[in-house]
Amino acid sequence: MQSCISRYWLTFILIFILAVLLYQNFFINHFPFSLIKKQSIVDQEVRNNQHLKQKNKIKSIKLKAVNATDKELLESQARYRFGLIKKGERYYQINPR
Repeated sequence: MQSCISRYWLTFILIFILAVLLYQNFFINHFPFSLIKKQSIVDQEVRNNQHLKQKNKIKSIKLKAVNATDKELLESQARYRFGLIKKGERYYQINPR
């Protein structure tokens, strides 16, 4: 018996380590189920991020439209109040007599 243990001591240690690791993975960490749960969380977050990206695109398009309208309003006020004339435009002033 002594010669058998001394001969295969490394094998027994490796089998013991393997058994401990298997126990830890399956019983303590709930191995396959925890991966499935975490993957579903990741998938949900990816869908959420895609939805938020789509909402951001829509908001940026709306913001650009509002900014374009604001620029037109500013330009019209500058024309009315300060007599703004763009480069290349002709300005005609009619004086009533």
